[in-house]
Amino acid sequence: MEKLKHEIQRIKRHRLDYYHSHLDLVEGYIDEKPDISIETCKALIEGISKLSIHLLTQEPLENLNNEKFQALVKKALLELQQGRGFSDAEACRRMSGIVQYIGEVRNEHCDLGHGRASLKEQVNDADFADLIIGITDSICTYMLRRLDQLADTVTEYEDHPEFNNSLDEQNPLPGKTRYSRALFDQEFETYEIELGDFLLEFNPEDE
Repeated sequence: MEKLKHEIQRIKRHRLDYYHSHLDLVEGYIDEKPDISIETCKALIEGISKLSIHLLTQEPLENLNNEKFQALVKKALLELQQGRGFSDAEACRRMSGIVQYIGEVRNEHCDLGHGRASLKEQVNDADFADLIIGITDSICTYMLRRLDQLADTVTEYEDHPEFNNSLDEQNPLPGKTRYSRALFDQEFETYEIELGDFLLEFNPEDE
């Protein structure tokens, strides 16, 4: 999944490193247990769809947990079409139909998802898994590229050195650990709130 790997490395926002573990599963099991690779492909598409909807519409992630897979992907694709002057609903419907098939394969043949009582009647082979992986690679790459074009700017730690230095001076920690970095990594929402207060204090005309 080289295209998707490239996008995850290229896009420095949205904390996409989380998906590296998914990619390891996809590639690690393609020969030994290809159904695990297929199942993980479905999880990748589902996760990036949720991320896209959340960032573009501000809909809480927990609201998306009960969405049907095909409806979720179609909704994400429609949102990602915005900004080019058109929204091709028919193309999105057809693409979400392809994705729905991946979901059906996952439900019928997966190894992990449903606590099977007996051996599966069908085990997919590596070549079929490779086909699903290729489709997933293309769809997820497209979605991340569109999301990167459309989503609002995300706060990055390196963007605000003066604020970081101010936090570190007010909250000194032993050793080389920086309070600002720890706050950014572990309590991101608090970091953003304090950053907003800091920017208002030094840019009162923005009020």
